[in-house]
Amino acid sequence: MLAAVFRYNYSFTLHVMATDPPMATKSRPASSPSSPKPTSRKTSWPIFTVLLTILSPVLVATLVFQLDSFEPAPLPIHELTQPPLKALKKNDHMLQGSELVGFKQLIGPEDIAYDSSSGVIYTSCADGWVKRVTINDSVADTIVEGWVNAGGRPLVLALGHDNEVIVGDAYKVGNVN
Repeated sequence: MLAAVFRYNYSFTLHVMATDPPMATKSRPASSPSSPKPTSRKTSWPIFTVLLTILSPVLVATLVFQLDSFEPAPLPIHELTQPPLKALKKNDHMLQGSELVGFKQLIGPEDIAYDSSSGVIYTSCADGWVKRVTINDSVADTIVEGWVNAGGRPLVLALGHDNEVIVGDAYKVGNVN
């Protein structure tokens, strides 16, 4: 008896064939069947494994997370019938009560850093200077001084933990003491 296993497309087929011994050495007994037919048995366990791997999480998720349908809240009719709001192009009251500090002394200010302990404003200007503005009781008493020339284009200012001014330049980054 010979057995052969063939593999094709993830399914195994087992063919068992009975063969007759050579005629010259042995004769066939009369009681044996005349010609046995080959039997085949197919196993398709990889297909079931793939289906279980894909379908079982979907079924579990469906059972565990029974999601409700999304129903948005109804929009009240009076919201649709109101005239649209108009934004003002100019707000005259926004700067009411404010004063100009360093007018014509601060050229193209980029950023500010305010030191609340000393009442000093540091500002970076487009001409490369970091200027220190000391605020007094009135605008007329305010002092604007060219503090440090950063030698580039200072864009960002920040105060460090030890009251140091950190300058972010377009070309370099460093501390100004």
